[in-house]
Amino acid sequence: MSTTSSDPALPSARTMRRVTFAAAAGNTIETYDYAVYGFLTVILAKLFFPNSEPGVALLSAFAVFGVAFVVRPLGSLLFGTIADRYGRRTSLLGTLVLVASATTLIGVLPTAASIGIWAPILLVLMRALQGLAAGGEYSTAMIYAAEFTPQNRRGAMTSRVQMGSVVSLLLAAGVVLLLNGILTPEEMAAWGWRIPFLLALPLGLFGIYIRTRLEESPEFQALARADALPASPVKESFGRHGGLIVLVFGVAAFQQIGYYVAFTFAQSYIIQLGFTQGEATLATVISIAVAVVLVAAGGPLSDRLGRWRMLLGLSVAMIVTAYPIFVGLSSARTLPLLIVMTVALGVLPALYTSVAPATYIEILPAPVRGTVFAVGFALAAALLGGPALYISQVLVEATGNTRAPAFYLMFGAVLSLVAALVVRRRRPAELLADRVAPAAEAPRAAEGV
Repeated sequence: MSTTSSDPALPSARTMRRVTFAAAAGNTIETYDYAVYGFLTVILAKLFFPNSEPGVALLSAFAVFGVAFVVRPLGSLLFGTIADRYGRRTSLLGTLVLVASATTLIGVLPTAASIGIWAPILLVLMRALQGLAAGGEYSTAMIYAAEFTPQNRRGAMTSRVQMGSVVSLLLAAGVVLLLNGILTPEEMAAWGWRIPFLLALPLGLFGIYIRTRLEESPEFQALARADALPASPVKESFGRHGGLIVLVFGVAAFQQIGYYVAFTFAQSYIIQLGFTQGEATLATVISIAVAVVLVAAGGPLSDRLGRWRMLLGLSVAMIVTAYPIFVGLSSARTLPLLIVMTVALGVLPALYTSVAPATYIEILPAPVRGTVFAVGFALAAALLGGPALYISQVLVEATGNTRAPAFYLMFGAVLSLVAALVVRRRRPAELLADRVAPAAEAPRAAEGV
């Protein structure tokens, strides 16, 4: 179905393009800010934890990466409530201002050589502010875009927004790769590492400008006109919809673990295998570029096949292939083979992350959609995604087995497999766009989940 201006009940094509761009732009900036830290972990470990043994310093830097995820549930309560009480647009503006500010400040932080223990303390604080903002950014952006879109096209729409997250990884990796190519290791450690963080300022200002031009979503406007906005979204979410929070957590398990293992941890893992930082970043960039294509294809495919079928199939495939992929990756001795195995590691997580967003939205009632989605996803981020780098590294060091991160991937896939079976039994939540869609399209739309 085409959303054109010829149908006054549906948003115009111009509106849909603006909605998609605004949602994806902010999501891109938020994920870029996270990704930059992940790609520079090895350098940050030396600058902010210089007196530790190399392995301990790296684990410390990974732990700081995870701090942002620990506070994400608090951000989900704050920005989820704002989204459900005051509007999706208001929440989107708040998250972007906060995350862009915190990331820019990381770029000007003094290191431990200048201010000692205060350096890692300030780094932790900035990461916490990033996490607070991220607690509501992803969920609100997806909800905002989906609430303009009929169900039989919602996979395609949300996957376009999801592409922002993957493109941001490509942008972050590309910036780091470029700097590694034009700067010496000494220059990179002295001041070059600051540049990717400082780029958050112009990117953030651009995103804020775009989002100030947004209108509120049709679904939220309908709820406001009907006086159906919840007085306490948090109380209603936990009191009446606790099971849905758990379900969102389960669906997000593979997405969180797979995303951060394949596209963030992989870079430092490859360096530990004996490849240079430039080679590791190159392999990661190529993997992410392939992932962009897969995300673009996966969303529309889920509109045809149904969400739960793809979630289930991808989870099973990850359980079966995770360990063989890590065998190939850890055994790679040449750059071409390394690139092939790095790409293979990202294929299933990329496809899964293209399907999951529409699923979250379609299993949740509109009045508390912002809070339930944000809380369930943030809990998965805090308990599974954030610690992914740290846990993967601990598994390698504790077992001496370089393939051990595969077990963490398999664990996430098992959780999501169970969630997919539950999603199968749920009826899609009705959205405003579905109510105005032509009746002839209703049977196809009913197969979306």
